[in-house]
Amino acid sequence: MSPIYPITIPSNLINNSSWTTSSEYTDLVAHIKNLCSNYPSLIMACSADFDAGVHARFIAEAITEWGINVFMPDFPVPLAALSYAITTKSMPIGLYIEEVKADSAIRIIPISSHGGLFDNQDLNTSSVTINSKKGVIGSTDIGGMYVKHLAGFADPFIEKGLSFSSFNNPFKELSKIIENTENLKILFEKDQNGPVASLNDNGCFLSIKKNDEEISTEEIAKKIAKYLKEERFTSGTIFVPQGKQNAFSQFGEVEEVEGNSYDLTYAMAFSDLFIGWSEDGLIAMQGSSCFGDGLLAAIYYLESLRTI
Repeated sequence: MSPIYPITIPSNLINNSSWTTSSEYTDLVAHIKNLCSNYPSLIMACSADFDAGVHARFIAEAITEWGINVFMPDFPVPLAALSYAITTKSMPIGLYIEEVKADSAIRIIPISSHGGLFDNQDLNTSSVTINSKKGVIGSTDIGGMYVKHLAGFADPFIEKGLSFSSFNNPFKELSKIIENTENLKILFEKDQNGPVASLNDNGCFLSIKKNDEEISTEEIAKKIAKYLKEERFTSGTIFVPQGKQNAFSQFGEVEEVEGNSYDLTYAMAFSDLFIGWSEDGLIAMQGSSCFGDGLLAAIYYLESLRTI
């Protein structure tokens, strides 16, 4: 078993829709068409990258030519939000769009109905008849649904204590919803002596600096794991990079994963996840997305600072 990895497509091929007829992306196109043959709709969302939303619109327009309806939120959302929406709405597939600036390209992440990467055995490239009626592009509220889900994890009775001195959340519209959600106000409390935190543009990775020094993902994950085990009595399998098993054995069963963060994501999707992390900043926790959830990690990290 192995995952269907994200597809990277040059931006110029996205703009003129020529990617849809390129032999290099035939499998992806066929897979989308087959999955949507009985239920001709999918959900698409984009990262907070500057051009991701523009390219997502081009991709959506191309997909509607196959008779498939594409539903998108009105603003960028984290990958975790799309992952949650796919499972909640029982959609056959979701597509997350993000920019790969260094390569002048766009990355498409196909997400299965269970909220994680597809398995290669699920790949369906058989020929399918295209609906003669063009699909439509519609709107769906992924952001609001995700924030309600996120609020359910936060401790509403957490005591006052250390906060971030600043928190860079690139999802500006989503941030407005979060700020108006009572259980999530911990993310907006300020402490001039606190660490500095930031999310990356797909919301999967959390970085934290204290006194201008980067706190390693391992240290962040270890603090969250200790908090979840001792204060929330969480259990399950812990997923770590190779060579890190001993550092987390005190918290429960540990499984080392070889490969990159997508291999980690794939492994966590089919498990009773406690917590998992990769060196590049991904932290996934029980109940949230296997792709990692930087916002939830930030909440748990702050709660851990106030309790243990």
